[in-house]
Amino acid sequence: MVSTCITSGPERAIMQSCCFLECWMLKFKKVSLLGWSDGGITALIAAAKHPSYIHKMVIWGANAYVTEEDEMIYQGIRDVSKWSEKIRKPLETLYGYDYFAKTCEKWVDGIKQFKHLPDGICRHLLPLVQCPTLIVHGEKDPMIPRFHADFIHEHVRGSRLHLMPEGKHNLHLRFAKEFNELAEDFLQ
Repeated sequence: MVSTCITSGPERAIMQSCCFLECWMLKFKKVSLLGWSDGGITALIAAAKHPSYIHKMVIWGANAYVTEEDEMIYQGIRDVSKWSEKIRKPLETLYGYDYFAKTCEKWVDGIKQFKHLPDGICRHLLPLVQCPTLIVHGEKDPMIPRFHADFIHEHVRGSRLHLMPEGKHNLHLRFAKEFNELAEDFLQ
């Protein structure tokens, strides 16, 4: 069960995702995880907390803590009306403008809270990850600076870091063929 004392959006979402994974893992002996952005954070937490269930993991666009630089980046995405139409429109169509805008604002407010925590989001859990881990990072990611991928790579024992020079935050969409081949090769 997810505690009702968790009020911030990202913290609640991470706990709910971990709870779901715990229930799901009851049906499978081992799973491999692929996680993008907050999903990458969730995968790191799940791998640290349930090492016997996680076979392999691929993450991209994830961070284990929040810095001043990150907070400035997050403030830049707070107002969805300033986003490019190409990115904004499909999300508005899917969720409706008001819900989408409020959710984005709440996400920014929630993620910033981790800046003040000594363990950040999941920094303290990284050494507990035991599964083979592939960290993919887009060198042109405007959301997650390279130092986050380097930090995760340094603190997840035996992890592999793959850099995509032209990749951005959505590298799995823009470079789907390359990303899918990379992930499939790693997960075999």
